[in-house]
Amino acid sequence: MTALLLSPGSVRHAKRPFFVAALCLFVAAALASPTARGGPAKPPQVQPRIGSIDTSTDAAQLAALLAGPGVTIGNARLIGDVLAAGTFVNAQADVGFPNGVILSTGRVTDITGPNQFDATSTDFAMPGDADLDTLIAPLLTQDAVILEFDVTPTSDTLAVRYVFGTEEYAEFVGSPFADVVAIFVNGVNCANVGGLPVSVNSINAGINANLFVDNRLAVRSTELDGLTRPLECVAAANPGIANRVRIAIADTADGVYDSAIFLAAGGIRSPGVGSLTTSALRKVVEYYHRDFDHYFITSSPDEITKLDNGTFVGWERTGRAFNVFVSGTPGTVDVCRFFSTAFESKSSHFYTPSADECAGLKNSDSWQFEDTVFNMARPDAAVVCPPATRPLYRLYNDGQGGAPNHRYTTELDVFDSMRELGWIPEGDGIGVIGCVPL
Repeated sequence: MTALLLSPGSVRHAKRPFFVAALCLFVAAALASPTARGGPAKPPQVQPRIGSIDTSTDAAQLAALLAGPGVTIGNARLIGDVLAAGTFVNAQADVGFPNGVILSTGRVTDITGPNQFDATSTDFAMPGDADLDTLIAPLLTQDAVILEFDVTPTSDTLAVRYVFGTEEYAEFVGSPFADVVAIFVNGVNCANVGGLPVSVNSINAGINANLFVDNRLAVRSTELDGLTRPLECVAAANPGIANRVRIAIADTADGVYDSAIFLAAGGIRSPGVGSLTTSALRKVVEYYHRDFDHYFITSSPDEITKLDNGTFVGWERTGRAFNVFVSGTPGTVDVCRFFSTAFESKSSHFYTPSADECAGLKNSDSWQFEDTVFNMARPDAAVVCPPATRPLYRLYNDGQGGAPNHRYTTELDVFDSMRELGWIPEGDGIGVIGCVPL
């Protein structure tokens, strides 16, 4: 395949007819190095382009363009490469609304049509974003671009109108390369469909197909191989005061294959129309401390940031993670978090979804109750988890090393290996403390 070098870090591959089975492409994507990813090419087709895409680094101007009825916007900040943000016009037929703001993991000017290339890529070698990392853990992001600002709404909800598109379609549906986008309102991501973050894995030809536009045959005049139909992010808000909105997009697992989010001019409004679109899921990330031989899990973005940047010394990711339910999810129970207070530097945390266990530990002098942090479902009397969930196992180190520690895992091979090391299963059946979403 011939590659045309556009600029440092920027590569495009010409398109040819799509005939390779998707499964083969997914396997190839998972095995290939990031810069070796490539997809099928097709001959260019001449169509009108999106009217215009221009770069802009003026955060205040970009944010002001998004203000619609019932909101005022200010205190804006833009983070990312100078070529990764801008404005677009005359895009009604191709995007679903005519004008607005665009953020991209590559150069925004490369997003104009027609669709001639299947792997448009600019690797800026820029950092990722810790908040986005929590959505895709244990994977990490890079080339993040973020537009954040304060929104003062007139009501207790606000809405953001947007479209997500990417060169990841359709080769990398189901792969770890799925780029991630989020719209955080006061720290809560509302860019979700069915409780899952918007990406190629939650909207595609097989999942939520009614929201998907396949552009591999250039039916729309944009370089992107696929995009969503216009979506509404509806979030809870505090009326009459500033609410922080953070719109972020980044590459996942590597820095190639560009993705973009289009935001409608005047598309932030209050009140929002429709149900809240906040996720029902959170990601728990596991860490390990070699000197202590201890494990730790957390879903807190602040803790994840500090663990990753070394503020909490000695901890490193194990590469394992699992989903949990957000607090208040119907049909689930609260998980209590405690911290041991009797083992100095080796003191560790303990999690339980058992109301009886939580109440008992609250009366213990050795454990300090911190909060209820997320939710789990409970298995039935036969220790069978509800549909779309799987068992979460808990093991106890039996005080090895002079301090208690617990490990939480959904993986049977991890569970078995810890038992061989002398760790003791706790919970229902053989070590099941709860049920977490797939």
